[in-house]
Amino acid sequence: MKLIQHRLIFIIVCIYALVALYVEVKYTQEIRVIIECDQIFKERKEILIKQQLYNNVIDTSMLLFQTGINSDRNSDLTLVKNLKNGFKNLSILTLITTFETGHDKNSEKASVYNNTWHNWQILRPRVRLLLFTRNTLPNDNADVIYWNLFPIFHYSVSGVPTVKAMFKQAEELYNTHWYGYCNGDILLTEDILETLEYLSSISDTFLKTNFLVIGRRINVLNVTSGEVRKINGIKEIARSRGSLYDIDAVDYFITNRFFPWEKMPEFLIGVSRYNNWIVGHARCDLGIIVIDATETLTAVYQITMSGGYKQEVPNSIENYNSKLIRRYKLPKRFLQGRTTCAEWKTFRTLTTGRIELAKRDDLHKECACMK
Repeated sequence: MKLIQHRLIFIIVCIYALVALYVEVKYTQEIRVIIECDQIFKERKEILIKQQLYNNVIDTSMLLFQTGINSDRNSDLTLVKNLKNGFKNLSILTLITTFETGHDKNSEKASVYNNTWHNWQILRPRVRLLLFTRNTLPNDNADVIYWNLFPIFHYSVSGVPTVKAMFKQAEELYNTHWYGYCNGDILLTEDILETLEYLSSISDTFLKTNFLVIGRRINVLNVTSGEVRKINGIKEIARSRGSLYDIDAVDYFITNRFFPWEKMPEFLIGVSRYNNWIVGHARCDLGIIVIDATETLTAVYQITMSGGYKQEVPNSIENYNSKLIRRYKLPKRFLQGRTTCAEWKTFRTLTTGRIELAKRDDLHKECACMK
């Protein structure tokens, strides 16, 4: 009996020692993560300083992003682990955007960008986030290790970047399967990754040529920060009070590395007449497969009371893209560039909910590529 008691005591002591050892290792690991994250932040800051970007803050109204470098320890642990194990190999998409400057930090537009800033971080590390900014960077407390910030004043007209320059820079910075641009007032969910992973899985057998993924947005009025941070919050507001926008609106482009951006005009981002023309030109003149991902990719546009449905564009460049098309006598491809003119679309099956690809056989006559 005493022998059994001694053995039980011995086992309990061993278990206690193992638990203590585990706690110490876990604590040491977490401290190491904090140190490594801090080191990453310092290295990123040094790079920005060398590029004379970090302290080049002119418009302080854009200093909105107060997330904190160690605000999410689990995210930091995942980030450092992924960096060690080959972060680049985990990323399938480089996602580009721009934010308009000059908005008061308490304005509706500032809240919109702040929502986007937080929302897109749920996509990492599968998505590399690239923000082109004219003259403003987040301050010391900003979560810059999750975003790559790049100036646009060398690649733009009137402070507005060109589409092809941004894609070229993205391809030079990152080696990912996909490269995309999405407007800075669009909120996304994980189904962008699900859609792209499906298309990647069939790219060897079907999508052997260049291709372009586009889609329509869902308009939602007065999106709150609480809705953005809530699990499944974006999909909930899209279903409950969202409305699908016009077939002419193309708020995101996703391509592979081989998309011929060098053949595209120097279109300014966010200025009218460029998005539909690119889609129509890709379909009709370059023979590129265009896929409409509207049914499987949730893209919520944040409508504000002051901004309405449209983005603000300086008067000096409002007709820039249209003039560019006329100057070079480019074929008019606007109608052929509507989302409903894409020959292919993704959809979810009713039985399993899996994503599939289908060919459209009922294209409108206006989609025809006339010479």
